[in-house]
Amino acid sequence: MPRRRRGLDLLDLVTRIFERAEAQFPDPQAVNRILLEASRFYDPLTGGPLLPHALRRQIVEWVEQGKREEASRLLRERLEFYARSVGETDRPIAIPPQEP
Repeated sequence: MPRRRRGLDLLDLVTRIFERAEAQFPDPQAVNRILLEASRFYDPLTGGPLLPHALRRQIVEWVEQGKREEASRLLRERLEFYARSVGETDRPIAIPPQEP
């Protein structure tokens, strides 16, 4: 499990990882490497990884196929799901949309 940095909570770290992944969307290999980092975080609601292999694979495949909107939507949905699972429903979380 990745270490926490001082001053950042887990949701902030996950949000930053997802932002880095989305910034790399033209490069599926870079996206896969970054999302692998997110898969090491634990999701208390599902009892498994924050980003299961099947979801990571789907995002990478969509990036390879040029389906950036779909991949971005799936990342956002997963981040919202994770925020709910750790009880952070009262604070806004969002990955800022990337410019095409």
